[in-house]
Amino acid sequence: MTNIAFYGSHNASIAIERDGEILEVIELERWVNIKNAGYGQYQTSYARDYILPEILQYIKDKYNIYYFDTCIHMNTECYHNDVQYMYYQGIPAKRYVYGEHHKAHACNSIYQSPHKEALVVSFDGGGNDGWFNVYKVEKGAYPQMLEKIDKNFGVCYSIFGIVCPQINKEASYAIQGNLVYSGKLMGLASYGNVRDEWLDEFYQWYDLQAGVPHDNLLIEMLNRLDIPLNDKNQVSDNDAKDLAATNQFVFEKKFMGYVQPYLDQHPNLPLHIAGGCALNVLLNTKLSKIRETFVAPNASDCGLAVGMLLMESMPYKPADITYKGLPVIDKYNLSRILEENTYHEKYSVNKMVELIKDGKIIGVVRGGSEHGPRALGNRSILCDPTIPDMKNILNAKVKNREYYRPFAPVVRLEDVNKYFEWDKECRYMSYCPTVRDEYVDKIPSVVHVDKTARVQTVTKQQNEWLYELLTELDKQTGIGVLINTSFNQAGKPLVNSYMDAIQVLKTTQMDGVILNDMIICK
Repeated sequence: MTNIAFYGSHNASIAIERDGEILEVIELERWVNIKNAGYGQYQTSYARDYILPEILQYIKDKYNIYYFDTCIHMNTECYHNDVQYMYYQGIPAKRYVYGEHHKAHACNSIYQSPHKEALVVSFDGGGNDGWFNVYKVEKGAYPQMLEKIDKNFGVCYSIFGIVCPQINKEASYAIQGNLVYSGKLMGLASYGNVRDEWLDEFYQWYDLQAGVPHDNLLIEMLNRLDIPLNDKNQVSDNDAKDLAATNQFVFEKKFMGYVQPYLDQHPNLPLHIAGGCALNVLLNTKLSKIRETFVAPNASDCGLAVGMLLMESMPYKPADITYKGLPVIDKYNLSRILEENTYHEKYSVNKMVELIKDGKIIGVVRGGSEHGPRALGNRSILCDPTIPDMKNILNAKVKNREYYRPFAPVVRLEDVNKYFEWDKECRYMSYCPTVRDEYVDKIPSVVHVDKTARVQTVTKQQNEWLYELLTELDKQTGIGVLINTSFNQAGKPLVNSYMDAIQVLKTTQMDGVILNDMIICK
């Protein structure tokens, strides 16, 4: 049996399964090098006649699959000159099944987890089956709907980015802003204070019915709160910080108000958080203190294709999709790249530790790409968190991110409790535990203003290369922690070609890159 799932909106992806195994997930953004890309961003004829056929040809060449038993699809319809076209019709299959957004999120979560059954909350900016859905899910069965809540937490949270001057703006909130502002607001929230006098308005804000045009209502709300706006409709820096903090506080309170009854009804079930709002690590961390929780590495819409496939196949053992993304698309160019870059040598862990200790910033492109928004070692930038100003150095030389956004640490699973007030696995950067007091000054460049860190744990089984690097670093320095951030530049997805990696090396002040098993340094 060979099945394919095709999700076509923003964060579009195609996933392929054969005989119960997920073979690969092709995120469109990695294929076209445009962050959060969806097929709707292209002219219908171009996407239909070139992009989709290219991907199908890639699948044929790599897996010898020409025809699928089932094609599950969602958000693949588009219009051109008032004529509707269905992209999925370009995929040869015996049968076609229309997927459901939040059920796919729920299945994406349960079948990647170690749990047999769970309480799953899927919530985001909305899909074809709701905005905020609560399910009871058991492996081997379809999700059982417990409640569909008509509230749009995704838009209610993210839209405040429009008026915060600290946030680098996207050309359009509707196309990109709603996808990236939430993470930036979350980082900014720790710099602000919850304003008690604003709470009533915020609680009413989250009570708005889903689908309301929030952008117009936002300005009205700020006016009622007597929060001044400048001529660019931006609030002051201090008001922005307090808006972010108050927004986060109410987001959490409203979430618990809806979900607590189900936690009470199902006291023995683990809690899964799915959908785009599952990337809110502040909420996830609080939830983890009251209930065993799980968040998949691809909990946002990029994981919908996988979720649809897993709903179809229903595996009983966990499906590990972590590095099932695209492999390097120009892997046969490595010899030519090495010839053009004189300063290269064979990778060794000792050489890498030497570079890290010298304060070098090194990009990594090796193996299959991570499936999901987090770089987990195969498309990462690594450097030393013990250097006090490394966060600012990394920003100035390579990343060019807003000053208040933290960088994540990666640590071996057995060491996580040494550095952080945390004793659980955190393999997908889904939580932000507190840094232990004795290490705040020892790993300063991964410590956020509230003394937390969005930590990643790793085992030898998960990523042997990264694990061995941390082991040797700990042996030589006594600190087995690295800064791990995504190997990309602003507005771009994770790099997925050697040539893109070299381009970043040449156009920034990055010090070197690892391409497969070779190190290229300036």
